[in-house]
Amino acid sequence: MKTAVIVLVLAAVGAGGWWLYPDGSADDTGSVPAPMLYEVRRGPLKVTLTENGTLVAKESIKVSSGTDGRAEITFLVSEGEQVEEGEILCRLDTTEEVRDKEQLELDLVQADANLKTARTELEIQLSENVSTVEKAIFALEKAGKGLEKYEQGEGPNERRKLEVAVKQKETEYTRAKKRFEDSQSLFEQEFINKSQYEEDEIAYERAEVEHQGAIADLEIFGQYTDPMTLAEKRNAVADAQLALDNAEKRAISTLRQKEVAVEQAEKRLTKLNEQLADTIEEIEKMTVRSPAPGIVLYGDPEEPWQRGDIKVGGNVHGRTTIFTIPDLRVMVVKLWVHEADISKVRKGLPAKVTMDTYPGLVLDAEVGKIASIAGSPDRWDTDPEVKRFEVDVIITGRSEVDVKPGISSKAEIFVEEKADVISVPLQCVFLEEGETYVYVMGPTGPERRAVSTGIGSDTHREIVAGLDAGERVLLYNPNIPGGGTRAPEADPDGAAPAEAAGDEA
Repeated sequence: MKTAVIVLVLAAVGAGGWWLYPDGSADDTGSVPAPMLYEVRRGPLKVTLTENGTLVAKESIKVSSGTDGRAEITFLVSEGEQVEEGEILCRLDTTEEVRDKEQLELDLVQADANLKTARTELEIQLSENVSTVEKAIFALEKAGKGLEKYEQGEGPNERRKLEVAVKQKETEYTRAKKRFEDSQSLFEQEFINKSQYEEDEIAYERAEVEHQGAIADLEIFGQYTDPMTLAEKRNAVADAQLALDNAEKRAISTLRQKEVAVEQAEKRLTKLNEQLADTIEEIEKMTVRSPAPGIVLYGDPEEPWQRGDIKVGGNVHGRTTIFTIPDLRVMVVKLWVHEADISKVRKGLPAKVTMDTYPGLVLDAEVGKIASIAGSPDRWDTDPEVKRFEVDVIITGRSEVDVKPGISSKAEIFVEEKADVISVPLQCVFLEEGETYVYVMGPTGPERRAVSTGIGSDTHREIVAGLDAGERVLLYNPNIPGGGTRAPEADPDGAAPAEAAGDEA
């Protein structure tokens, strides 16, 4: 584009030269054809930067299904169609999700029954635990009472009975012995007969045996019966206490098992409900609806390589942008500006936007967002030498034409303008050994003259010092056969252009 402008400028300059010398003759020196001379003049100089870009909406809603995996498109609204909020844009295949939903519903019925069973088992276990522990407590209390009863009643009473029995048998023995001794004396004196004597002797012997038996019973009680009974009673208490402890522990253990079973059943039911809800939500997501009214565009304009998947039968991921619904009220042109020019671009600079689709339409615009980091419009661009920055040019002018996003556009950014400067065409300015110069037509022919340059446009360069209006300069380098090489464009701050290859002759 810039080359075409230069060619047109050269043609215009040439035409201007022919206007100055309509007969096509050389100037008064006779050495330089008049069309190859340019008369230096003073006037306005406007610096612009023109780049091609793509028209997009400043704000767009990117629509995706939001599903967890990939799915096949079974219905798709036509691209470019005007839709209303909530209107169906796309349907995805839900066969697998519906099957999962039906299986989850069956699993939920079983899980709910399992939970009810687990809760019933828990209630039963609670009742059994209460009953078992109460029985163990009763058994412990009974054993304790039995020990207390023996220690404070039965044991001492039995001992006293045996002691009384010993005393009673001892008294009976003493009496029987005295009676037998008396009977023996009386029998010897023949006061009583033998049978009476023998009867008293038997009574004596019986009393003696009973006395010895009572003593033995007391001794046996003290040495064996009482300690053994106490030990038995105490062991019964210990066993009852152990049974109570075990019952309580077993109750806690079995109860916890039942509680865990309930918790697991509840978690299982909750998990299934969540899975069912997620599956239902997934199925709902597979019917993609428009979040706002607008025009439907397939895919993401910033990721055109994914556009090929947006078709009936195509597979898309949940995070893939299926549609873009632009807000057509504010449009911008996305440009990619070379790093050599990005320093000229500032936010708020005025611009003009044109589109080949709409010939003759020129819209006012201004520079908006400027990227801070270089990038590339092509994700597959692997050339590290090319650095470009994304620039948004916001269209501020209104048009009766409904411009469509995605159209190729051209933005002319007005970088700088000076109202009254001396400027010459770019092909008049040359660089050699760091010196910027022009060839001025003097009385005896072309004269090389050093100049200082300022701002430059696509066609002209400001001359800050070294030339005056009315002087004539050559449009070529007379020292190079076939013409000179144009000096590269200067920096906006007025620095001299870099040295051009091939200018040293």
